[in-house]
Amino acid sequence: MYTKEIFGKILKAKVLQKQCVADIGHWSYSVYLEHISDIDLEFRDILLTLNTMEDGPEFSFIYEELEQIANDLISGKEVNL
Repeated sequence: MYTKEIFGKILKAKVLQKQCVADIGHWSYSVYLEHISDIDLEFRDILLTLNTMEDGPEFSFIYEELEQIANDLISGKEVNL
């Protein structure tokens, strides 16, 4: 089962590498599609919200925000987007 913690760890690595936020958005959507049947609604919402970063800079999160999201996912805290 794909977990928020797994996603958070990979997200944090992508953020620390300063991967393009649009690419992170695209990756989030691919995770959503691949694991849609085994993730809960809250996790789906997180993935789809991050996916909107592909749509333009007005939808992007800054790296500090993405790192906080990753840390919250890793620690099991509620993620507020």
